Amino acid sequence: MAAPYFPTFLLLIFVSSLGLLLLTLLPAVSPSHPLTTSSLSSSWPSCGPGQSWAVRIHHSHEEEDDERAAKQAGLQNQGQIGELEGHYLLCSVKADTGYFGGIWKRSVQPADVLATHPHVLWFSKERVLSRSKRALAFNDPNYPKQWHLHNKMNKGMDINVTGVWEHNITGQGVTVVVVDDGVEHTHQDIKLNYSPEGSYDLNSNDPDPMPHPDFHSDNHHGTRCAGEIAAVPNNSFCAVGVAYGSKVAGIRVLDGPLTDRLEAIAFNKHYQINDIYSCSWGPDDDGHTAALQHGVIAGRRGFGSIFVVASGNGGQYDDNCNYDGYANSIYTITIGAVDEEGRKPFYAEDCASLLAVTFSSGGAKSRNIVTSDWSIRNRKGCTEGHTGTSAAAPLAAGMVALMLQVRPCLTWRDVQHIVAFTATQCDSTADWGVNDAGFHHSHQHGFGLLNAWRLVNAAKVWESVPFLVSYQSPVINEGVSISAHPDVLVRTWNGTVFIFSLSHHFSSVDSCFVHTVSLTHAHAPIKQLHFPTSRQKAQPLKAEKGC
Repeated sequence: MAAPYFPTFLLLIFVSSLGLLLLTLLPAVSPSHPLTTSSLSSSWPSCGPGQSWAVRIHHSHEEEDDERAAKQAGLQNQGQIGELEGHYLLCSVKADTGYFGGIWKRSVQPADVLATHPHVLWFSKERVLSRSKRALAFNDPNYPKQWHLHNKMNKGMDINVTGVWEHNITGQGVTVVVVDDGVEHTHQDIKLNYSPEGSYDLNSNDPDPMPHPDFHSDNHHGTRCAGEIAAVPNNSFCAVGVAYGSKVAGIRVLDGPLTDRLEAIAFNKHYQINDIYSCSWGPDDDGHTAALQHGVIAGRRGFGSIFVVASGNGGQYDDNCNYDGYANSIYTITIGAVDEEGRKPFYAEDCASLLAVTFSSGGAKSRNIVTSDWSIRNRKGCTEGHTGTSAAAPLAAGMVALMLQVRPCLTWRDVQHIVAFTATQCDSTADWGVNDAGFHHSHQHGFGLLNAWRLVNAAKVWESVPFLVSYQSPVINEGVSISAHPDVLVRTWNGTVFIFSLSHHFSSVDSCFVHTVSLTHAHAPIKQLHFPTSRQKAQPLKAEKGC
């Protein structure tokens, strides 16, 4: 990650914090220097609502019209109201008295005097106003079960999004497309936020991505993901989406044979309408990156399409997401899962390419993700059983939508940098290391747990990083053998930031990866490849598979 930007970000936070600190301390350290103002002098007795009048005075050539009006109405002048010139607060001290011609008279109503006074243009008796703080109240019946949005049982173990919503940041103006088995866009929780302009059915080659019922009734995946992102609130149905002000589209591509052509079209379909592509699936092979590369260059009006991909659910089979051509692409945001305790669940895959994690299901006793469900078959339209990294990636896509509402001009690289800067460590038992830029990273959790509040506030002040510049080394031929004892071969290639910046105008190095490795061995497959950096112990680049 780019070291030169780290001090800038910290400096912004430091200056902001310092400003808050000064605002807090100034009144406390300066009690002997009261603020001078003409309004509401503290020398007058206090009076509450029902005992005071707000009055607008038309001044004549004499400057004492406000004092005269107050005295004649049996009131005391508390001074000008704030910065409103000609507006005064008159307070009742003695009930039912008035001063006329040097004589105090009883049974005088201040309102009667003010109503007929020649210099009073307007008056109003103060009353207690009914006001309440903005608070979120959703009538969606399953919202209380959406622990990933607001966790009352386990404080702090949620995505920290409710404060973002209270600032009216809900993903407005952003479109997230779910690339999956279709989206039931007539669903009660989806139809108001559905974007037909961003949708398409690549399996049937028509504009309608409605999922087709099959024998096993398992074409509900895309609808569940769409509900996580943009389920409509306060419709007395099911649940709430993390970016419920955003638009959601659907690309139906997984309900049939998937070819390279369809896959490439899916990642670039309507890329001037769709800002974020949420993909809760991965390829069986190494994937094809040409469409991803084109998306980050030309998509989203040149700022780059945001590709959010799930890391995979093969952890119990020792699968590694480095084998996933989408997960290990520099053009994607690879999202893993943690359970409600912030720990890696049994199904989650490890890999060096993991960028961050967010919440999903855990073991048998853990709570799952509540979201919309297709109603074509079961008519329920809601589920409490969405699981796996398939449920984590849409939450991340929704949080990115919140970021893009406050800063639509963030580039795809900006979003990745902000994720790395703001993610928090969530599991002390994970194998955390510190990379050369000083960032904590683990193969279980990437840079850490996503936090919507931190993401959005960082996006507001973010200084864009430079455009991508890449360097590819020439082919390195070693021509050496791996001995039987020890059965380890260490080969070193030194590439420093100094060399890069000198010859290729690099200002920083974000990522480094091995493009192709060709190994042959007469007797046994290679068990592991390790790719160490200068500050980290060697970590497996790919694990437990033959090369």
